[in-house]
Amino acid sequence: MQVVLKNGSTGGVGSAESLRLFALERQMVPLSVGDIGPVKGSFKLPKVSAPDGLPILLQVTYNGVNYNKIIPPVPIMRTRPQEVTVYDKTTDRAAIKTKSLLQVVRTKDALVVYKVSILTNNTIPPKSFQNENDPIEIYVPTEATDISAQLTQGAGMAIPLQLKQGKNGWALDRAILPGSSQLFVTYAIPASDLASVNFKDRLLFEKQEGERVIFSKPKDMEVSYVGAGTVRSVKEEAPEDVKANIVSYPSPQYEITLSVSGGEAVVEPVSEQEREIQNGKIFVSTEKTIYGVVGIVSFLFFLSFAVGLKFRKKD
Repeated sequence: MQVVLKNGSTGGVGSAESLRLFALERQMVPLSVGDIGPVKGSFKLPKVSAPDGLPILLQVTYNGVNYNKIIPPVPIMRTRPQEVTVYDKTTDRAAIKTKSLLQVVRTKDALVVYKVSILTNNTIPPKSFQNENDPIEIYVPTEATDISAQLTQGAGMAIPLQLKQGKNGWALDRAILPGSSQLFVTYAIPASDLASVNFKDRLLFEKQEGERVIFSKPKDMEVSYVGAGTVRSVKEEAPEDVKANIVSYPSPQYEITLSVSGGEAVVEPVSEQEREIQNGKIFVSTEKTIYGVVGIVSFLFFLSFAVGLKFRKKD
């Protein structure tokens, strides 16, 4: 297998500390070639013995950042040169812009919360962002259960994340590549059917935006935002089966309390199975999986920008 490394920050030849190959099955299975490196430019890998029916993950590590490329289980794809672009690294948090939403769904025995953030890295020249001393942190209430997270970068695959406890929340131990990335976090707040429940939410790395689009489902569920600055209802653009509000989180804490009551539980599709991933868990059930909200994510973010602009014009 021929590999070609390019540096997207300089436009020149790329290099890497190491290169690894995995077969993608129910988890990442290392292939026999082991760790290769350091490497630079164009080079040929030793012959790889990989299962014919499984995709191969080519993982290149440069400046401590992993760059992944999926090679489909098609002979012609495996024999052609595999080009991987790596980037220099920045630790400047100002390089990352964000827009986020939160969706609360009433189920029979819990409130299922979905947090979705679009992270935009438009550094010039393009660089990957990672700051080990000041990582991106996500707020999750202490009473939350079934915490799960995934990161999708560009047009790549969703990568399950193993979040670590940070100073103020759960820390993201991943670099943010140039372009647009989507961070999905979901958790459950225990709550019996129709019970009133309060739980906190904070903006941590998202505080630069100062507000968040919050959706609640079902529509007859009452949600109030204790401690919020302003709450702007969104009616015309919102999906029919949810309520939508743009909620501002006042500084310096950037924290509110969501008070939820009533609402008939949303019936979940029957879960087919659970699939184990090496460093996380993905649920196949539509309501349980983070992918269950992906269908409205693009709408939500266009909505947040468009409605925000509309309200600013009125002001």
